[in-house]
Amino acid sequence: MNHAPVETPVPATVAAHIPVVFEGPGAGIGPLSWGQIESWNAVTTLGHWMPIGGALPVRPGTTVEDLAGELRHHLSRHPSLRTLLRIPAGGGTPTQEVHASGSAVLQVYETGGADPSAVADLVAGRFRDTPLDFTAEYPIRMAAVLHDGVPSHVVALISHFAADGAGAQAMLRDVAARPAGPVDGRQPLDQAQWQRSPAGRRQNEAAQRHFESILRTMPPARFRKPLAARRPRYWRGVLDSAALPLALRALTARTGADPSAVLLAVFALAVHATCGVDPVVVRPLVSNRFRPGLADVVCTAVQAGLCQVPVGSASGAVADAGSLPGGGGAGSVAGGGAGSVAGGGGFEEVLAHAKRATMSAYKHAYFDQRDLFALVDRVGAERGERLEIGCFLNDRRDPSTGVGSPTPTAAEIAAALPRTVFDWTVRRDAPGFEPMILDVEDTPGGLRCTAHTDTAHISPADTSALLHHLERIAVTASGSRPA
Repeated sequence: MNHAPVETPVPATVAAHIPVVFEGPGAGIGPLSWGQIESWNAVTTLGHWMPIGGALPVRPGTTVEDLAGELRHHLSRHPSLRTLLRIPAGGGTPTQEVHASGSAVLQVYETGGADPSAVADLVAGRFRDTPLDFTAEYPIRMAAVLHDGVPSHVVALISHFAADGAGAQAMLRDVAARPAGPVDGRQPLDQAQWQRSPAGRRQNEAAQRHFESILRTMPPARFRKPLAARRPRYWRGVLDSAALPLALRALTARTGADPSAVLLAVFALAVHATCGVDPVVVRPLVSNRFRPGLADVVCTAVQAGLCQVPVGSASGAVADAGSLPGGGGAGSVAGGGAGSVAGGGGFEEVLAHAKRATMSAYKHAYFDQRDLFALVDRVGAERGERLEIGCFLNDRRDPSTGVGSPTPTAAEIAAALPRTVFDWTVRRDAPGFEPMILDVEDTPGGLRCTAHTDTAHISPADTSALLHHLERIAVTASGSRPA
């Protein structure tokens, strides 16, 4: 008689709690910084503590004491990690309290004979899915996974409220170097203090004037309104493309433009090809690390700007892109035709708009989000229509990828097209998404474009069409021809 193999169960309980006592500078109580406000609003909107991080194997010879020391180092060095919130009874924006000292916990798991990677992934998943009380729990969770009594993996998750991707990288550099001196840079309490200064108020006022100039003239919606939201409501679609990064590199080489501007131009054309809206209003995620005192601070310094890219006037120069796979149907840059996209001089014209929009977005993406939300409501009321600005572009690519390599040829780009894969990876009711967030990031095989969508605002068919348009427009504009 054949029996199915019996899988070793993954342990579900903590084997030990190691107390980690810490102390560090920068204690105080004060308002949130602009980056924290934006992250906190996302946390409350999505109903999730927005952790980043995960599980990693440890170096041979690492002890539990070493990992406890790492957690102590992080908490002692970085005020954002030992911050608790004071939330007003009636809601609203919290204040923050940075502790001068305290105690955290390093959880310890034994694999019990199970695969260490599976145990580490389970722990990371449980950390990720367990709500975090920002009023009582520091925004970092860390665990050691032991296999036969020896650490095999470390699990570390940090709320995006406390650190963005650049902040997490700064943490890793700092713990590797173990510098003796104080941490450089403007910590969140110091950021909030500057933001309330005359210079900070001028920055915010300039940003709000920029936003208002867009809100006064923009089309009220980004996408065609679906007949009804799907159930489950929130869908995530992923397009993996080997051709898209080659086409973007070719466009960047030909035009000499910044890669972020090239991607914004392609994205604007893809939105227009899908829905016919013009100009296309986008919220690019901007890292404010270029601002004084923010380069290496463990904090959240990413904010979503606001820009608009006119595209319709450039759609005279078109190239037939053929039909789109994935059930998205065909669209056109002009919002009418059958499957055409801007190419040649048309793309350069859109790129010129995108370059100006990118610079303006970077300049003004340092602001108080509460003022933007109030502005959207006020201008919408004056226009007599609800303004929708929930179309985000998150360019996560490594800017050094492909630097020094030959410019991809049209034949190489076309040959990569058959490797494109699209799939729906998530359908759920909570936590939710904004109407549209597009993440673009490097993979070993090319680029991954992940669309997080609210089907009450954009249909699955239009999402699929948008992602395929993104690839085809870049390929066509680069001089290659989709099959």
